[in-house]
Amino acid sequence: MILDSGICRIIARENAGEPGNMPQLADAGVRFEGYYRELSFETSPAWPTERRMERQTDARIRILQCRGIREDDVAALRAFRAEEERRFRITRAYHGTDEENGQPITDLTLREENA
Repeated sequence: MILDSGICRIIARENAGEPGNMPQLADAGVRFEGYYRELSFETSPAWPTERRMERQTDARIRILQCRGIREDDVAALRAFRAEEERRFRITRAYHGTDEENGQPITDLTLREENA
């Protein structure tokens, strides 16, 4: 497993809203920091409909396993060849093993925060 695309920081989110009000997610600290590898993915239209969850995928990455990562945490990615960091919301986290060498990995499906 070669993690050669850049550096990834996973930022935990917590509800900072007042009790009884709508949740307001706020950054709560770094949960993980390490290298990542971009994965291939397929895009499809996201047309939300009533009582049906639609997922939009803007990126997929692989990192060393971190079972503490949760849906709605933030992945801040900085590619080695880029100067700016891009922020994505985690929509899915898969914790498993790398099929090539058996190392524990976490695959993340991401949606760009400003999309």
